[in-house]
This record gives sequence, C-alpha cells and structure tokens, in this order.
Amino acid sequence: MTEQLTVRRVIDAPAASIFAALANPELQAELDGSEMLQGAIDPMPLTTVGEMFAMEMYQPAIGEYVMENTVFVFEQDRRIGWIPNRKGMEPRGTRWSWELDAVTDDRTALTQVYDWSRVTDMEFRRAARFPRVKEEQIVDTMRKLARHLGVPIED
Repeated sequence: MTEQLTVRRVIDAPAASIFAALANPELQAELDGSEMLQGAIDPMPLTTVGEMFAMEMYQPAIGEYVMENTVFVFEQDRRIGWIPNRKGMEPRGTRWSWELDAVTDDRTALTQVYDWSRVTDMEFRRAARFPRVKEEQIVDTMRKLARHLGVPIED
C-alpha cells in the first residue's frame, strides 16, 4: 500500500506566481480544499528551510487547534514543503510538499505530495485513517489556487 498521495495538474501561470502564493501562509486558508485551515497566525511569506509558521485549524472531530509547520524544502519557484505538528506535540511524520515544473514561460506543472510514510505511531495511524486529505480535496486546492491567480487549470 502506498503511503503518499501525489496529485499533478497544469496551471496556466508562471512558476514564480504560483510559488509566491504557496509560500504565503496568509493565503493558505483561502486556497485550502480540505476546509481544515482557518487562518494564518504567522502571515509572513516563507523564505528558507527551517522557518516555522502556525495555522489555526478546525476539524469537527477535534475542534479548534493550532498546527506549527516547519519548512523542510525551499527552492525558489521550484519546490516548497513543510512538516506539520500539532502545537505542543512532536511531529507525527507527515509531510506536505509542492513541486513546480515549467511547461512554458506561462504554464506550470504543479505537483502536491502528501506523504505519511514516516508515521511510526500505529495508534495514530489507525485513528488518522490515512490519507486524511483525499485527492479531490487536493485538486480543489489547485483549482482555488488557479482561481486566485485568475488563470485556467487542466483537469
């Protein structure tokens, strides 16, 4: 069984525009297809590996909570990703990352990888029922991103 979900779509926008939106925690709740993100606590754009940003979250089964995210990959206009952990807890082993590949100057292949292969806590694995975010929700995030940029997306 695979332990990651990978979704790819082509967006009619330059990689730099897409990357700028993805690196901006303030936009994440607006773009979120899972509807779990409520707002950024740290609204400053991300610029380097090791940075942390916090997001207010909500899930009906859990209620309100805060996720602290640590950037583990940052390549300007190419790749960005973070390791989330619930405030006050150690990271559980999930990772979110985005890869951007220029198709042309104004078209970008955007790939999101949701990886839970590093989750070792079996009780958490059972309770979480991975993947917690489904492919349709990731596609919805990509559609919202394209709409935010005012451009089409290939389905």
